[in-house]
Amino acid sequence: MATKSPSPPTKRVRKTPQRPKAPPLTLMQRVGQQIRAIRKARGLGQDTLAYGIGLDRAHLGLIENGKRAPTVPTLVRIAAGLDCEVGEFFPPIAELRRLLPET
Repeated sequence: MATKSPSPPTKRVRKTPQRPKAPPLTLMQRVGQQIRAIRKARGLGQDTLAYGIGLDRAHLGLIENGKRAPTVPTLVRIAAGLDCEVGEFFPPIAELRRLLPET
């Protein structure tokens, strides 16, 4: 009589909760590019701006590279540090409509 070999243990798959959809990367990149352009036009380095508004330089770099979506308060702090309006970070409405995900 042949002995039945034990079956290998099964792996447990842990499901992670669904995250809400993030804004399209192209919109975050566009906002970051605009922040960088305004900062450079003002002759400020990342270190100078970040220190002046109490933001970590690495965090500012991630925002400018479109890899981190800034919160509204962070956008306000950046705008204050650059002496500009928050709206200057965003493209015109026609481009915004094109960049937004379809619902």
